Amino acid sequence: MASLPYQVGLIIQYPLGTILANVNVTVRVESTNESASKTTNSSGEVIFNLGNASGYLIGDNFTYVVLYTGYEAYGSHTISSSEGGWTKTIVLTAVPTAPSLRYFTSQDFLDFFNLPSYENDTENGVKIQQIVKIGQMVEANIDSDTSSIFDNNNGSYYAKTEYIDTDKYQQEYFLSNTPIYSITNCYTTSYDEETVPDYTNHTTSWNSLTEGTDFVVNKGDVGTGRIQITNSSYYPINRNWGLYVTYKQGRTSVPSDIKMLAIVETGLKILGAKVVKSKVIGTDSETGELSWFTNFRRNVINNYLNNSALNT
Repeated sequence: MASLPYQVGLIIQYPLGTILANVNVTVRVESTNESASKTTNSSGEVIFNLGNASGYLIGDNFTYVVLYTGYEAYGSHTISSSEGGWTKTIVLTAVPTAPSLRYFTSQDFLDFFNLPSYENDTENGVKIQQIVKIGQMVEANIDSDTSSIFDNNNGSYYAKTEYIDTDKYQQEYFLSNTPIYSITNCYTTSYDEETVPDYTNHTTSWNSLTEGTDFVVNKGDVGTGRIQITNSSYYPINRNWGLYVTYKQGRTSVPSDIKMLAIVETGLKILGAKVVKSKVIGTDSETGELSWFTNFRRNVINNYLNNSALNT
């Protein structure tokens, strides 16, 4: 094991020629699994001494990772006998745009299971890309199973369009997707379906209803999505697609039980039942079945199918 210092000097820039101060840099010696993180100085420089701690061997490989607000750099270097140190200027590249999770963050996942990211620990870590891809599938399944959605689309909410079959004796109708944040437009028609098959091609044959005057709607995080037509002049007839509604869907915050469900189910798919069970119910025994999770998931899903009060 060498005792002499071996300095790794890294200069971080973005774009080329522009220094970046206060950027976190991690260097890891692969043979010993030791790593250290430092922050670049005002000149965009950071220096690591591989002669510290366990030292290094000729032929050792070390890797470096730089992550900075949408930019990144990865690389490695093998120590040769002819060098007493190594210096490199690193120009960061933009991280490719990728869909994000809606109900939890990758850091939420790592914190819950007390795991490092793969970028910081290639032996024990989990890849962020894997968390995002599997987490998106889990979130989509939760949405489908509850006929609901649990975020606000960064404040824009989700635009929906819905045609509903109507009955002249019925004044209450339920939108398929809940909760309802706001109604954009609500229309009814007294024309039969052979004459007016849809709103888009026959706009003049529809009545525009005013919320609060001609109809009311049960909105909000615990709303049922019920529309009640209160103006008898605009009651639709018995027909296919007699009620046409455009609206926005979403919640003001993600319920805690939905967040937990999404994290646990994503963990099951990535880490396996034994690890997740140990974290959730405090045992490392393996039962060979997932009844504990099945019951947990069913209870959470039913909470929203039954329009129960949200646990936020």
